Amino acid sequence: SQLGYMVMAMGVGAYGAGLFHLMTHAYFKAMLFLGSGSVIHGMEGVVGHDPILAQDMRLMGGLRKYMPITSFTFLIGTLAICGIPPFAGFWSKDEILGSTYEVSPVLWGIGWLTAGITAFYMFRMYFSTFEGEFRGNDMDLRNDLKMAQLQKMGLSIGPGAAHAEELATMQGGDDHGHGDGHHSSTPHESPFTMTFPLLALAVPSALLGWIGTPFGNYFEWFIHPPSEEMLEVPTEVEWGEFLLMGGNSVGIALIGITLASLMYLTYKIDPKAIANTIKPLYNLSLNKWYIDEIYDAVFVKGVRRIAKQVLEVDIRIVDGIVNLTGFVTLVTGEGLKYLENGRAQFYALIVFGAVLGLVLLSGVT
Repeated sequence: SQLGYMVMAMGVGAYGAGLFHLMTHAYFKAMLFLGSGSVIHGMEGVVGHDPILAQDMRLMGGLRKYMPITSFTFLIGTLAICGIPPFAGFWSKDEILGSTYEVSPVLWGIGWLTAGITAFYMFRMYFSTFEGEFRGNDMDLRNDLKMAQLQKMGLSIGPGAAHAEELATMQGGDDHGHGDGHHSSTPHESPFTMTFPLLALAVPSALLGWIGTPFGNYFEWFIHPPSEEMLEVPTEVEWGEFLLMGGNSVGIALIGITLASLMYLTYKIDPKAIANTIKPLYNLSLNKWYIDEIYDAVFVKGVRRIAKQVLEVDIRIVDGIVNLTGFVTLVTGEGLKYLENGRAQFYALIVFGAVLGLVLLSGVT
């Protein structure tokens, strides 16, 4: 969604706003990625070095208690990407939305709705990961998730293949066998080498937006060369317009945050009930619009079918011509070897017969 904002800014001619969002976005998005790595590192102390279990939010929850630095910096990054003031993402995103509204209210509406969706899914992730009770010790849930993932990967298909239950059991046995003395029942905070970059990135994620506010957009002055003529920056801000545009974007973000809290923090709204109500739409979203399946059916299986046909051509035609040449040579040799008996009179008779045949042929033609 953030890349979409940047491209939209380019499309409406707000190049400065797009570059400003690129810069602010770099800090809080980098912090969110590094924070995700810190969470995975902390989870591996409980579930082992398992790429499936260590990255599944359904096994997390309550990490704020065990990973306070990661949780705090992740919250700053989440607020920044949701466009909540005074964090950096608010100033850059609001400038894009304001510029877009002047060109196309329809595009502004799309960006406005996107702000709400972003706030919803980001706080869904934050609440599911850092709030509530820790779910990583639920062995039934761990086995179910592992088995479902293995089935999705197709590892239980084929003659002689282990069933998903067996693979999940083997995986669990391997985890315990390798680390009963190293695994714990709760996650742990990452070391200083991992938390220091989070703290360093949290500062610009919170404060960098102030260099591009409507009250004094120093970023615009910075990116333009000194020789370029620029319009005078207004000394007075249109507070009515600023509060209206900023209030709209913050309002839709707060609606998204509130909805996420009702579904994934207080559980006053049951997500499963909603999913069952709109099952087709839920399945479409769960399977990522079936893009992977479409690619597999059209491109992967399609290319394999073409490759199979090409292989048939290679085997039956190309190899057939080569093999036929060898076969003809073999048969010809087998037939001619009986003519080689070592008698000169017989060779002379053959030569005479050949010459006679050529004479008769030339006479007929």
